[in-house]
Amino acid sequence: MGEENRSGTMAGSPRRPALADTAYDIIRQRLMDHGIEPGSKMNIHALAGELGISPTPLREALVRLESEGLVVRRSLAGYTAATPLGRSGLDDLFGVRLLLEPTAAAHAATRATEADLLRLTEAVAGMRAAAEGTGDRAALLLHLRHNSVFHDRIALLSDNAFLRSALQSLYAHTHRYRLPPHERWAGETCTEHERILQAVREHDEETAAARMRTHLRRQRERLAEAATRD
Repeated sequence: MGEENRSGTMAGSPRRPALADTAYDIIRQRLMDHGIEPGSKMNIHALAGELGISPTPLREALVRLESEGLVVRRSLAGYTAATPLGRSGLDDLFGVRLLLEPTAAAHAATRATEADLLRLTEAVAGMRAAAEGTGDRAALLLHLRHNSVFHDRIALLSDNAFLRSALQSLYAHTHRYRLPPHERWAGETCTEHERILQAVREHDEETAAARMRTHLRRQRERLAEAATRD
């Protein structure tokens, strides 16, 4: 048998916070990818069994997701996956992104190292390759994940933990809109990200902020149009 460490857990056994973090990451990604469909009921015991953990760390993960608005808890009914925001909510979401993200892009233009530029370049290249690929769901999801990496790297370069945390929550809500038939816009978004990257590479703060602002406004309109059609 393993020995107990000072925290009272068995040496070599996974600690519950780590399990809760893992469950949070997995479920959050499924919610964003519609692996868990919006509005569907979430069976805690079935999910815990699938993830190979007890219900306790899973509940901790769901509490975090509820605080981000990605799941909803109702008395006696348990947890359900939240539905995407309506047009008013979409406008509010992008209103906040428009306040924060151009500033993050400007900071990125002043702080980006060669290593940072390489990661941003890889993310944009991954987006482009996925956009020009098979066009199936897997390719679209890969495109969106590279998109998320790009925006998170920009937020990281702001060197502001509060800004990055706020943007990560907003990205999760934005990402949940971008599923078929939205793939027809993948090429446009690639071009917009390439233009932002160019400004960051040239250390042009003003242009980086302006191009991020243009991208966000166009994305808001694309998603609003799709929500009307779907």
